[in-house]
Amino acid sequence: MLNRFSDMINEQNTSKFKLGLDVHGVVDALPETFSFLSNAIVNLGGDVHILTGGSWDSKLENQLHSLGIKWTHSFSIYDYLLEVKTPIIGEVQFPDGTIQKKFQDGAWDKVKGEYCREHNITLHIDDTLAYNEYFTTPFCRLWSHNNKPKSSNKDLRHLA
Repeated sequence: MLNRFSDMINEQNTSKFKLGLDVHGVVDALPETFSFLSNAIVNLGGDVHILTGGSWDSKLENQLHSLGIKWTHSFSIYDYLLEVKTPIIGEVQFPDGTIQKKFQDGAWDKVKGEYCREHNITLHIDDTLAYNEYFTTPFCRLWSHNNKPKSSNKDLRHLA
């Protein structure tokens, strides 16, 4: 009975699974879990979209490679907001010393939800609950409960 149900579900599911993953507070909080999951999804023909608030650069790619993360697409909120010339309202300095341009919270917070909607993401996993109100696609808030401190480059308003 269970096998037949599984066959029926699989026969009806013709779309590709697309997973969205945040880096800081998700992938870096549980790297073994997301290494396994991202590799399994990509190896089975799905997509893994890495979405980050930091710039997409070789340092980030090296970090993801060192954690064993496999991805098919990448997206940086910060780079996107600069590219579309979103008004800058100042600078923000993260606890690790990184300095970035500052955007209005609403402009920043809605970007991942818009990206996931436009790319038909099946499920996005993030550690920032504030983003949830901007999602119309499935959103999963991760509480890692691994007793590790949050990444030092998280915006302080996202640490709550």
